Amino acid sequence: MAYNVHRFPAYNNAEADLKIVLNQIKPTILLTVELDGSSAVTQFLNNVLNTKYKASTEVNINWGTGNECAVFYIDSLLTYISPAKIISSDPRPIAEFTFVHKITNDTLTIFGVHLKAYPEDSTRRANSVNDLRNRTLQLNSKSNYLVCGDFNIFKSTESAFQKLIDKSSPGYFIDVLNLAGNWSNNYQLASASTYSTSDLDTRLDMILISPSLQIPGGIDYKTGSLKIFGNDDGNHFNKSITSGSNSWFLNDASIGTSLKNASDHLPVFADFDFGVGATVVKQELPLSFELKQNYPNPFNPSTTITYKLPFAGYVSLKIYDLMGREIAILVNEYLPAGIYNSQFLIGNSQFPSGVYFYQLKVGNFIQTKKMMLIK
Repeated sequence: MAYNVHRFPAYNNAEADLKIVLNQIKPTILLTVELDGSSAVTQFLNNVLNTKYKASTEVNINWGTGNECAVFYIDSLLTYISPAKIISSDPRPIAEFTFVHKITNDTLTIFGVHLKAYPEDSTRRANSVNDLRNRTLQLNSKSNYLVCGDFNIFKSTESAFQKLIDKSSPGYFIDVLNLAGNWSNNYQLASASTYSTSDLDTRLDMILISPSLQIPGGIDYKTGSLKIFGNDDGNHFNKSITSGSNSWFLNDASIGTSLKNASDHLPVFADFDFGVGATVVKQELPLSFELKQNYPNPFNPSTTITYKLPFAGYVSLKIYDLMGREIAILVNEYLPAGIYNSQFLIGNSQFPSGVYFYQLKVGNFIQTKKMMLIK
C-alpha cells in the first residue's frame, strides 16, 4: 500500500482517521509519503498502527528537502534489510527498501518516491526517474521490484513517465492499469484519480511493477488487484469522495469522512502472492526426465522452456551464452514431480543476437539444449 499522509503530523494530526483507513486495508507493507520529520515515523508507528508492525529505521526523513518516505511492515512475515539505500536525486532522494519473506525467502525491493510537484517541474521529475532507472538497470533480470508513492505526474506522455516504462533497457516498470492520456481533469480516466479527496480529478499516486512480477513463479502480482481506496470507478469525478453514496463505504459513511480528513490523497494498494512455484501445465506424472526444445525458436523477446520431472527434486534451470557464461537463472528450487513451463524473457536487455544454451539439472540428470535469439 502507498499513501501520501499529508505532512503527518504537522499539517493535520489525523491519527484516529488514519487508523480507521488503514484498518480497512490492513496492508502487509505500507509505504508512506510526506512524513514530516523523523519523529513522525515513531508517532505513526505507535499511535496509528498496531503492534504487529515495525518501521524502517532511517533517520534522515524530513519534509521537502530529504527522503520523506518510510515503510511499515508486519514483522512476523517479513525481514527488513536495513538500512535502506538512498538514491541521490534532485530535489528529493529516492528510497530503496528491501524485504525477504520469512517463509518463502522471496525478496522484494520497493522504491519510494515523491517527485517534485507542479507541471513546471516536469524536467526535475524526469531527472529523478533517470536516477531511479540507473539503479534498476543494475538489478538482475529476475529481480522482483516495484516503485510507489506520489509521482506528481499529470499525463502519460510526460517524459518522467515515459522513462519509467521505457523497455529499451532493463529495469523498466509496468503500469498494470495501462492508462494512456491526460490524467488531470479527464473524465474518461477518472477511475485512476487519487487526488484530491475533496475534488477527485487527478492521478498522482501509483504502484508500478517490474516485469518479473508478471511472470509466474516467486512473487506474482495478483491480476486486477490494484485498487484506489475511495475511488468508486470514477463516479466522484470533480466531487468530494463523501458526496452522495460511495461504493467503498456504503454501509459506513464515517469511513469516507475519515478518509477525507486523513489526507488529501487516496491510498493505492495491490496484492502480491509470495512463494509461487513454476507453472505446472499437466497433472499426470511423466515416466522420465525430459528437457523440451524451447518455443518459439528462434525467439525475441521471450521463449518458453518445458521440462518433465518424474519425481521430486532440487531443480536448476540456467541460461548460458556461447562462451559458457551463466547469464540467467530461471529455476533454482525444490519442485514436486510434474511437467513445468518456465519463461525466458530478455525484454530490451543487452543480450546480443546469437546462440544460447539452457541446461536442466535434477540430481544426477543433466541435459542441455541450444536456442537462437534474433533481434
